[in-house]
Amino acid sequence: MTSQRLRKLGPYLIAFAIAAVAVGWVASGELLGDGDPEASKAPAQLSNAREVPMVRVRHLQAEPHADVLSVQGRTAAQRVVVLRSETHGPIEEILVDKGARVEAGQTLARIAPHDRPARLTEAQALVEQRRIELSAAEELSERGHRAQTQVAAARAAWEQAQALLRQAEVALRTTEIRAPFAAIVDDRMVEDGDYLQDGSEVLRLIELDPLKVVGSVNEQQIGALRTGMPARVRLISGESAEGEISFIAAESRDATRTFRVEVSVPNPEGRLRAGVTAQIAFPLEERPAHLITSSVLALSDDGILGVKLVDTEDRVTFHPVEILRDTSRGMWVSGLPQEASLITVGQDFVEAGQHVRPVTETEVEAAMQETRATLPAGVNNARPSPGYSPGGSLEESGR
Repeated sequence: MTSQRLRKLGPYLIAFAIAAVAVGWVASGELLGDGDPEASKAPAQLSNAREVPMVRVRHLQAEPHADVLSVQGRTAAQRVVVLRSETHGPIEEILVDKGARVEAGQTLARIAPHDRPARLTEAQALVEQRRIELSAAEELSERGHRAQTQVAAARAAWEQAQALLRQAEVALRTTEIRAPFAAIVDDRMVEDGDYLQDGSEVLRLIELDPLKVVGSVNEQQIGALRTGMPARVRLISGESAEGEISFIAAESRDATRTFRVEVSVPNPEGRLRAGVTAQIAFPLEERPAHLITSSVLALSDDGILGVKLVDTEDRVTFHPVEILRDTSRGMWVSGLPQEASLITVGQDFVEAGQHVRPVTETEVEAAMQETRATLPAGVNNARPSPGYSPGGSLEESGR
């Protein structure tokens, strides 16, 4: 019975013996040792958590920059006129075709005169007759053979004959349709032989020199424009030209709250056409600005767009900016001091008022050059081998 109990309690006795030996070994170290642990972990360096962050900065100098106001527009003819007949009769001859360039006063079409030349000759003869009668009446009146009333009647008849002569001259002159100004014939409404009534449409003329470019400017920007200011025009067809502001509306349109602005562009050869979409650029007055990249832009807690700078005491400051123009080189902005230290790397990890350690881009480049110089030849451009590990040596990585 005793042996069977020992066999059952055997594993427990062995475990108890091992535990007793372990406790004794630990107790011996505490009692016999010098009381100091052989190795102890250094306390956490809490000062590292308060280390001043490093940021990369770029020193900027303000440059004079001419802001540009750009608006959509459309080219238009300076004048558009539809010539109409001033008398009736058939068209005798059309002297111009569509697309022809005509000069002021040039005859463009003729209406058959019919009896108008004869009426003019008759009126001229009547005027001469009435002149002679008036002269004779005045001479007889001086001799006392004619009353003053007879002289007055002769003068009235002479003046009436002159009026009939002028009417005959106008009637003959209106058979010729002339250009009121230098223009281009845009359309012909009649052909040879067509019969015209008074007021019938004959030709449509458009004046393209100077060409007019019309745009709309909103009420916030209209105050920056003045008549006579230069403007650059670029058509959707790829053509470009320069002109000046010729008209600014005194009242905005009710629907859009925008003001009509017209630019006059010289077009002596007529190469620019009317009715083409155009981009109008108005160069405004120069003002100090800085050229930055969009990656350095940040938003304040109030949602204001700006950038972060480092002041003379190495503290972060936030400055709101206004974007003047976006180009392929970067953005021109205003609102910064004349000289500014712009944070280009690390701006997302620092806040306004925080003390930082600025490092210029020049210093970073110099450090990189120095690092390349200390590497063995051929290593700076080599790529790590597949077996490379950050903690291994160069020899290990090459195996």
